[in-house]
Amino acid sequence: MNNLKFIKQGYFTFEIGNSLSEKTKEIPKGYGVYKIYANSIKGELLYIGKGGTVHTDGGFDKQPLKRRLNNTQENIRREKFFIKKMNEDKQLKILYIKWFIIDEKLFLPAYYEATLIQDYYSKLPKWNKKY
Repeated sequence: MNNLKFIKQGYFTFEIGNSLSEKTKEIPKGYGVYKIYANSIKGELLYIGKGGTVHTDGGFDKQPLKRRLNNTQENIRREKFFIKKMNEDKQLKILYIKWFIIDEKLFLPAYYEATLIQDYYSKLPKWNKKY
């Protein structure tokens, strides 16, 4: 990740009882990548994702990073997915979500996502099903 350049980056935490849409409201408009950790930034990396997919005509889909974070995972609303996972794993008290807005004119979100996965020893985090 040392070679990647970001326009803006930040983080937020999520606990049961939080509103995910409230937590993500400060994320600026744009495409990017995100990482989800268990309990702290030094906790287990649970998921690596991206917001922004390129189509054959060169255009991006209508899912910038903020919208992607609020969308779905495993066919349920992301907020409900987080709560489900936290209820299943009693050790999981808080999610630490670090996000990065990228300049999609330089690199595609999928490139950044792949680079983050490679930095994670070329294996997928627990919540990633495929790449």
